Amino acid sequence: MADHSEYFAQVAQSVVECKKEVCLRLLEEGRDIDPLEILEQGLGKGIRQIGDEFGRGVIFLPELIGAADVMKAGVAVLDERVKASGKARTSQGKIVIGTVKGDIHDIGKSVVASMLQANGYDVVDLGIDVDVAAFVKAAVEHQADCVAMSSLLTFNIDYMGVVVQKLKDEGLRDKVKVIVGGAPVTQEFADEIGADAFGWDASDAVRKMRTLIASQI
Repeated sequence: MADHSEYFAQVAQSVVECKKEVCLRLLEEGRDIDPLEILEQGLGKGIRQIGDEFGRGVIFLPELIGAADVMKAGVAVLDERVKASGKARTSQGKIVIGTVKGDIHDIGKSVVASMLQANGYDVVDLGIDVDVAAFVKAAVEHQADCVAMSSLLTFNIDYMGVVVQKLKDEGLRDKVKVIVGGAPVTQEFADEIGADAFGWDASDAVRKMRTLIASQI
């Protein structure tokens, strides 16, 4: 069995150094390598290192955003290969994520989505300005284990509560967990609207997700 450890290390480093072109070139060179292994031991290792360093204050938001962008591009390439191979990677859970209606901020949500993907979760990213119907529809269609909502605007974070209430009205709250995050969001607010958890950054969101999904089993 070939030893691809050096190759995986290079892929991981391209994420850490936020070098998208290098990452995509490496992925093209590694077409004969199992895409699931590249995802876990290459891209995943790199973004987990970034998340750990961000949590320890070693790096800051620009680096985190850059690494997440590389991760997103790499995952798109590898997911296509996984589908073409007929294989399926082991999933830690299905997450529907989006920035709530009235907010067009994408960066924080995208970073969290990338971190979740790196840690083995299947992520359905609904994008920005997502209304209640879209959250509920996606949760049902994808049989989501959790709905994750983000907002950077104080005036519209109450919309998160609207989504939680709609999930209750549709009889989904006992099946779908809810995690919320964003600059104006607090644990107190999460408790007030009936969310299951509050993630104060991407690394914290991943840690909280492990607990939430484990409690679903």
